[in-house]
Amino acid sequence: MKIYIARVVAAFWLLVLSLTSLTLAQTPDQTNPPASSNVTTTGGTVNAIPLFTTTTNIQSSILTQTGTTGVNVLGKLTLPATGVATSAAGANSRPEGFVASAFNSTTSAPVAQTFQLQAEPAGNNTAGASGTLNLLFGSGTAAATETGLKISSKGVITFAPGQTFPAGGTFCIATAGGFGNGGTTFVGPAFTVPAVNKCAQWSGFTKTASTVILNTSGAACLSTTGKTLTVSVSSLDPAFFGTTAVTDYIQLTRASSSGTFTGGTDQGQFGGSASQITCTSDLLSLPDVHD
Repeated sequence: MKIYIARVVAAFWLLVLSLTSLTLAQTPDQTNPPASSNVTTTGGTVNAIPLFTTTTNIQSSILTQTGTTGVNVLGKLTLPATGVATSAAGANSRPEGFVASAFNSTTSAPVAQTFQLQAEPAGNNTAGASGTLNLLFGSGTAAATETGLKISSKGVITFAPGQTFPAGGTFCIATAGGFGNGGTTFVGPAFTVPAVNKCAQWSGFTKTASTVILNTSGAACLSTTGKTLTVSVSSLDPAFFGTTAVTDYIQLTRASSSGTFTGGTDQGQFGGSASQITCTSDLLSLPDVHD
């Protein structure tokens, strides 16, 4: 009987030892994980933000932290397009946002003031496809919208409507009507508004309705009150005017001595009225070619 009990006990412990060995065999060695889970590497740059360079390696990126408030980017920071352009529509870049906080006395609360820069397509689905850099703004929780200020791919700035140009500023003026073979747009690129009772010389181009580009030049003179700007326009192009230069005078006015020049009248060859317009890439990006 004792021998039988001893055999049963021995068999029981053999079973326990077998199960223990099986369990240990199925438990991973935590001190030596498989190579596929190793995501460490030696070395590294102090303050550099880590980057997975492979599925198993972490190395230093081009981003570094300066103290607790700054990040340095040691390379080009690219904000790619939100999609791929099609013939139906282009795609903006992802925006870069700048947020200020201003206290509103009416609501007695701070209000976020968000400015946003983003690249946008221009001339989509045309041979002259290009882009512009646009400024957007939104106050509080409102989404940022176009301000009207943008820069073309040629560096030409389009100002927001209502932009004022006091003495010393630059602007474009346009006329409609019969210069040459028909409706025309006169562009005086970037000439400076002279001081009161002074004149300044300028030169530029004139684009007619038939797309012919003409050399133009003249003088801009501001009245003694600062309210009237008289611009003289002279152009010599044998194909349009023979050998005689055509001269015109355009007068722009403003309500105060520092407001925006608007409306106006002209005499001479032009048949239409003159007014200030927003400088656009279509008007300023004229090729230096002639008929």
